[in-house]
Amino acid sequence: MKPIIYLFVLFLLISFGALGQTSTPNIGFEDGSFNHWECFVGFIDSAGNINVTSSANIYDRHTMIGAESAGITDPYGKFPVLCPNGSKHSIRLGNSDTAKQAERVTYTFTVPSESAFSIIFNYAVVLQNPNHQPYQQPKFTARVYDISDSKYIDCPSFNFVAGTNLPGFKLSNVVGARGASIYYKDWSTATVDLHLFAGKTMRIEFTTNDCTKGAHFGYAYLDVIENTDTPIAGNAYCAGQKSVTLYAPNGFASYQWFNGDLSQQVGVGQSITLSPPPPDLSKFAVKIFPYPDLGCVDTLYTIVNRIDEGFRLNVMDTVHGCTGEGADLTAPAVTAGSSAGMTLTYFNDVLGTSHLYNPNKITTPGTYYIQGVNKEGCMNILPVQVVIGLPPLDVSDPEPITFPAAIDLSKTFTHHPGVTYSYYNDASTSSPVQNYTNIQYSNKFYIKAEDLYGCDTMAQVNVVVNPPAPYTVTAPTAFTPNSDGINDHFIVTLAGIASFQSVRIFNRYGQLVFTAKSPGEFWDGNFNGQKLPAGTYYWVFEGMDDYYKRKFSKAAYITLLR
Repeated sequence: MKPIIYLFVLFLLISFGALGQTSTPNIGFEDGSFNHWECFVGFIDSAGNINVTSSANIYDRHTMIGAESAGITDPYGKFPVLCPNGSKHSIRLGNSDTAKQAERVTYTFTVPSESAFSIIFNYAVVLQNPNHQPYQQPKFTARVYDISDSKYIDCPSFNFVAGTNLPGFKLSNVVGARGASIYYKDWSTATVDLHLFAGKTMRIEFTTNDCTKGAHFGYAYLDVIENTDTPIAGNAYCAGQKSVTLYAPNGFASYQWFNGDLSQQVGVGQSITLSPPPPDLSKFAVKIFPYPDLGCVDTLYTIVNRIDEGFRLNVMDTVHGCTGEGADLTAPAVTAGSSAGMTLTYFNDVLGTSHLYNPNKITTPGTYYIQGVNKEGCMNILPVQVVIGLPPLDVSDPEPITFPAAIDLSKTFTHHPGVTYSYYNDASTSSPVQNYTNIQYSNKFYIKAEDLYGCDTMAQVNVVVNPPAPYTVTAPTAFTPNSDGINDHFIVTLAGIASFQSVRIFNRYGQLVFTAKSPGEFWDGNFNGQKLPAGTYYWVFEGMDDYYKRKFSKAAYITLLR
């Protein structure tokens, strides 16, 4: 059985309530450092015990990730290493080395006195699965220590061990060391409910470790969103909105929505749409139910605010993109007519749970979603259909023809509405065909089809034009200009694909005695109105080969008899 690797990414979100940024400085690594966090390094022994000691942050074990890493993706899960929540800093805990390493970061704070206080974090887990005993496996743990009472709290406590059957994992297309398969889980969510610990000093701990045999690894990315009033999104609406949609954090097994005092259930599911919007300052609650062994049931609250500002999010129904290039959802035309100054975010789903990592290059057709949030907090999310393709161009080589027949390149394919076609002598389209409806020579030509959206495709067409039958130049060897109506004239006859230029006749002394410039002219045996004597004369014909475009000549003797 191949080893399995679970990819772990953790994005932490704290619901601060009245805790405020001043009592949790740099909890979101907002100053680009590990200030107020404590770092640890150590190892896991053969019995599965983790031994760590406090240390300065060590690069590649406690790694700060800044805005300069925007666009860089993890090699296994292909998600951004910098949390795409608008934060400017994230960290990576651990690495892909395998040496029985263990890493930890902790943060200590005092729980405020509010009735509701929770830590919300998104997660996915990366742990190679060597099929050891559970205590020997790589793992990630998230725990909360009650410093006031000197004990770890039982719920919640998260212990992600390699081999556990966690929902939502995907197989990476990257194969790990020793041929190990790699599974990753994109963002999901868990919660740490601390409302029972008001006034107590607590410590959150995040730990990663390799397997006890030192051959398999695990690591994590961490981020905290500072200054968050509520983990429920969409709790503000602007004048003119006909509805408001509340979004709970993603990644839980199920959701139940209630009014503010929990006396009435008003909906289920991750989101709830209220139409018309409720009165200003209406309070709502959502109970979130985690997957088995991934946290505790928690209740989150929010207050809906009405803001007397106009808000308008316009999104095009359909955006077209070209195969290989993709569609750009960030182009200004896609959201033209929307309120100025809003922040746009792009998602794969209507709930806004799955971020679209590269909205400027969508290569897969389908329905995507654009969320707009203005500075007052009003929000809407609308769908956009992405169509990816190229104009159809199915060219067929024409049947061979014989010169002087001609080929019309525009008749070698089926024309489609809204598509423009152009014709070239080369694939680089630097040499247009001057007369594409009258092709009389064998060659390779190129047809380009371009649609209304600027997408184009190219196809080659092979034209075969066979050469004509050889031309012939004939003339009598003798003639008798005696006016008896029989053989009185000498004329050169040209037949075939060639042009007559001239015929010249010379006497035996080389004197020119006759010139014809057109095929209908003939020699009657006279020169300057005088009859020439019988004898042998020499004629020279000159013409043009109209297929090969080259001059030719023919000469012979003619006998004049009297």
